[in-house]
Amino acid sequence: MPDRDALPTVAAFAAIYLIWGSTFLAIRYAVETIPPYMMMSGRSLGGGLILLGLWRLREPAAPWPSRGEWAGAAILGWLFFVTGHGLLAREEQYVPSGSAALCAATIPLFVPLLAWIVPGGTRPSARTSAALAAGFLGVALLVAAQGSGGGLTAVDASILLFMALSWASGTVATRHVRVPSSPLAASALPLLAGAAMLAVVSLVSGEAGGFDAAAVSGKSLAGLAYLVVMGTAVTFSAYMWLLRHVAATRVATYAFVNPAVAVVLGWAVAGEGLSPGTLLATAVIIGAVAVAVSDRPRRQLEPSAGSASPSPSSASS
Repeated sequence: MPDRDALPTVAAFAAIYLIWGSTFLAIRYAVETIPPYMMMSGRSLGGGLILLGLWRLREPAAPWPSRGEWAGAAILGWLFFVTGHGLLAREEQYVPSGSAALCAATIPLFVPLLAWIVPGGTRPSARTSAALAAGFLGVALLVAAQGSGGGLTAVDASILLFMALSWASGTVATRHVRVPSSPLAASALPLLAGAAMLAVVSLVSGEAGGFDAAAVSGKSLAGLAYLVVMGTAVTFSAYMWLLRHVAATRVATYAFVNPAVAVVLGWAVAGEGLSPGTLLATAVIIGAVAVAVSDRPRRQLEPSAGSASPSPSSASS
């Protein structure tokens, strides 16, 4: 009989493993007729409002977030949703969803390096450092396999790696910024802050001015709806919950399951190519991440008993 105490953890991991893996394809469909920053703003806003509503229903007497908590949420919102999701959506206009997912798989490779530079951080092990080098080699192989064929260019790969670095920075920052103690509120605030900032980026970039609502396809709307409900409200809260109860290095294992799911879906559903070079790059990247995240967790990523809130400061995705 399954351990009841383990069921929430298993369910949360299933959500970030499988649902997040499918969101790369949903993003590809959504940005076909919806501008990327506008689409991600809508995704974050919808998911944030759902989680905020659930929080108020469950905790109607809870105080509203303070300025300090909003400031912390703004930092996470920028790292996760503007330079994270926003750049991912932008790039999926040009690169296959599976390739974007493989570049995103490097997120847990950056986490130990970033955790090292914070106060009290520990130097990554030789094993983790070697995995990081192998991961970058895998991305280089992916560029070599697809670059000349209009798949993934060096510029696209660099942007996607910066996106992965931003997400990894957000993962580490969740242990150091102030957010509400409630998991629902701590999930909703970064989403809402990210939605506002993405809306500004959409306006400043000019994409909002050229938007034609009549040209939006049903496929794009379905992709956006899936991203709001399943890819944001469900998975972001699951990710947030996990980062408050499980070491971040363990949570980061989603990053080598997601690309496998994304590559298979891209091939099976969207007809994305799977050349021998792409398959080799996939194996190298996923193998590198698997080695890195199976290394012994670093102390600075573990929940801290001295956190300002009852459980460690929250996280996002």
